[in-house]
Amino acid sequence: MMSMQRISSLVTCLRRLNHAVVLGKKPSLTRNIVGTFYGCSLLKYQVTSWHSSEMFSARKIVKPAQKLEKSREKSAELLKSLRKKRLEGLERPKSLLTPEEKLIRRIEWLPSIKRLLIFYWARVKSKRELAPSQKFAVIKCIAKYFSEDIQMRDVFLEHELQQRFFQMLVQDLRANLNFYDAHHLHKIAVYMAKLSVSDPVIYKNLERAILHCNWGEYSTKELSQISWAFAKYHPDVDEIFRALEKEIFARDLSGFNSADLCTIAWSFAEYGILDKPEFYLVLGNEILTRDLSQFQPWMLASFVFAYSKEVPLKEKVLKMVEQELYQRGELKPFGTNDLAMVIIAFARNDKLRPKLFQKLEVVMMKRRDLKETLTTEHLQEMYDLLKDSKFHLAQIRKIIEQYLYPDKVNSIFDILYRPRRAWKEKILHQTQFKAY
Repeated sequence: MMSMQRISSLVTCLRRLNHAVVLGKKPSLTRNIVGTFYGCSLLKYQVTSWHSSEMFSARKIVKPAQKLEKSREKSAELLKSLRKKRLEGLERPKSLLTPEEKLIRRIEWLPSIKRLLIFYWARVKSKRELAPSQKFAVIKCIAKYFSEDIQMRDVFLEHELQQRFFQMLVQDLRANLNFYDAHHLHKIAVYMAKLSVSDPVIYKNLERAILHCNWGEYSTKELSQISWAFAKYHPDVDEIFRALEKEIFARDLSGFNSADLCTIAWSFAEYGILDKPEFYLVLGNEILTRDLSQFQPWMLASFVFAYSKEVPLKEKVLKMVEQELYQRGELKPFGTNDLAMVIIAFARNDKLRPKLFQKLEVVMMKRRDLKETLTTEHLQEMYDLLKDSKFHLAQIRKIIEQYLYPDKVNSIFDILYRPRRAWKEKILHQTQFKAY
């Protein structure tokens, strides 16, 4: 370290150098000045070296502290994620899944109708009976795949073993209807109708179970779906339709949306309840207050089909629906079943005009799912109505005739053209509806 005397001498030397520069003289560096500068540089080195050593020792302390802080932050994040997964204590922890709920989750993961039915059969064979909630989960998943996958649906309907397992499941559900509440019974009835179950005994048991429920628990949509499910295959269930009529009129019809009202009207007409003119009058007037241009195609078709029979407001409904069909552009959004219902509704009352029929036939001629979409009764009725009308030479009538009477030959046109057309339709049908 430099003494105060050395520093003062350095200051004096610097003053002399500055004075010499001002007077224009050449400054001379004496040994004393050189020594003084050397001392200053040594002082600078000592201060710098002391500062560097202190920083190095501080870094050795700070780095571990930073690492410790980062590990604590990471541990806090992991703990937070664990708590989100409910593996650590929470204020309101979610209970773990029971074995029954785990099995339901496993059923929902099965990817096809075939796997679901095999799973059910394996449980039955090993005498490990499923709980009612698990059986409901099986039929719910089957109905979902049936609606979403056309190929899976066709294989299910035609495969003998799958149908045998499914009938076992249906009988099992029928024997356990007492274990289900009102909402589960409603869904089971809808699933049965979707899956083409036509056994009247099943619907009779469902009717008995639903009649014992509190009808006030059902929403307007559930009431319309119940009516549709019980009307689809015409079982003997008069009591449930009387209960439905009573419940519907007990509520305000303005609380029903248009889709529910159209479904209810179609269900009552399809089931054959035609001796209730007041019912159709009130229901029709309420539907006609709605904007028909906002109706979906199936709603418009169901509405006109329901009022094509001998019920009040028939003429008014046919006229308004015809105007709505003319106002719409192409009828491509209409399904095959919707087009058939519109043709049947107007042909029943001799209101099928050439302009309207041409508009409907142009779209229907491009469809190849008549057999898969329409029931045999509707196909036969449409064929008979067209055959006895001025549209007996229409192409759509010939196509329907091929499905109903494949061996019938009417002309040389059928002999030359039908085999080639049948082969083309067979290939198209295989690619669209069959799973290979």
